[in-house]
Amino acid sequence: MLSSTYTLQAQTMNWVGAALILVAVVFFAVDLVVTAHGLPTFAGIVALILGVLTLFDAASPYSQAALIILVTAGVLVMVLFVTGSREALAARGRPAETGAEAMIGEIGVVREPVGVETPGWVFVHGEWWRAIPAIAPEDAYAQDREQTIGVGHKVQVVGLRDGTVTVLPFEPAESEHPLGR
Repeated sequence: MLSSTYTLQAQTMNWVGAALILVAVVFFAVDLVVTAHGLPTFAGIVALILGVLTLFDAASPYSQAALIILVTAGVLVMVLFVTGSREALAARGRPAETGAEAMIGEIGVVREPVGVETPGWVFVHGEWWRAIPAIAPEDAYAQDREQTIGVGHKVQVVGLRDGTVTVLPFEPAESEHPLGR
């Protein structure tokens, strides 16, 4: 059997330490999914430190360097997860900035007349959108008048479905008119 000085210096591994490191990974994953204000992250850092400390023999000549690396890694993981959790919680309260949800409430300008019978085009959020007018249920079956929003009028997006926006004519509030008009 071959023997070398390298194999004699190899450290034996403690399975309890490996299990604690796996528990730390589970705690980190739980913190990403559950809103617990960083408690699983703290538990994961404690489990990670205990796992690494028990993983290898503390009497080895390289344990001091491993301890410095462990503390640095633990602090970096804690900063990463605490900052990430704080940003995720702050993002929950903000309105949507992209996607269909961000279109609702946007103001646009009619480029081609928007009518009940013929959808038109509006320029909203920096893009051209096919548009139909929003119709109140009591007006849906009124045959005597055509509801059309003319070119140049401002509209507000109230819905989005299948790439077509539903719009209402937009009249700014009195306080928005220059010089009180």
